[in-house]
Amino acid sequence: MNLFDSKPAELAGAALGWMISPVFALTSALRHARTFHPSGEVYAAEVTPAGDAALGATLRGPALVRFSSALWKGPQERIDALGCALRLRRTADPSPVADADDQDLLFATIRRPWTTALAPLTTDVHDFLGNDYYAVSPFDVPGVGRGYLRLRPTAPSGAPHEPRAQRLRAAVARGDAGMQLEVRRAWHRRWVPVALVTLRAPVDIDQDRLRFWPFRTGRGIVPRGAVHALRRGVYTLSQWARP
Repeated sequence: MNLFDSKPAELAGAALGWMISPVFALTSALRHARTFHPSGEVYAAEVTPAGDAALGATLRGPALVRFSSALWKGPQERIDALGCALRLRRTADPSPVADADDQDLLFATIRRPWTTALAPLTTDVHDFLGNDYYAVSPFDVPGVGRGYLRLRPTAPSGAPHEPRAQRLRAAVARGDAGMQLEVRRAWHRRWVPVALVTLRAPVDIDQDRLRFWPFRTGRGIVPRGAVHALRRGVYTLSQWARP
C-alpha cells in the first residue's frame, strides 16, 4: 500500500490543508482571482464513451472545459505548468453554477505531487493541446477501484506561431480539438481509454462564479490521498475570500 495515499495520510493532508488555507485565502483576496490558475479559456464540450464502455457511458454527456496557466494571470505564455479543469454535466446549459450531480475533475501537466517543481520544464506553454494532463493523485473509480486519471489530447493544435488561445480556438473550429480520458489502475502501468472529450465551442461565462470543487463527485469518481485531502481547506477558504 502507498502510505501517501492511505487513510492516515488523508487525515494528515486535511489537517495541513486547513493550517495553510489562510495563506491561500489572503493571496486570492489580494489577487482578486484564484491563487493558482487565475484566468483561463472555457469551452463547451461533449463526452462520449471510448474503450471501457461501462465507465464511459457513466461519463457521457455535456461538459465544460477550462484551460489555464498555473501562475500567470492573462495571456502571458511564460514558463509554467498548465491546467485543465473538466466539469461533467447532465445539461448543455453553460451555467457557471454546478448542479447536484455534476462531477469536477482537475488536471495539470504534473504527473505526481513530487514532480511539481519540474513540471514547468516539461510543459509546452504555447499549446494547450500539446501536453498530457494528469489528475496527480488517486481516485476510487467505479468499476476500476483505486486508480489514476489523465487527459491526452488527440493531436496538437498546430499553427505554432499563433498565441495559444488563438491556436485552440482554430483547432476547435476545424473539429480537431479532442482529448482522450484515460484511467490506470493503481500499481499498473497501462493506461486504458474510457471517454473522448470533444471541444465544441468557446463559452462566454462568468469565471468569477465558475468554481471547480475537487469533491464534487456526481459520477461516482471519488478523490483519495493526501493531496486531495489537503485541497479541502485550501479551496474552501480561497473560494470564500475571492471577490
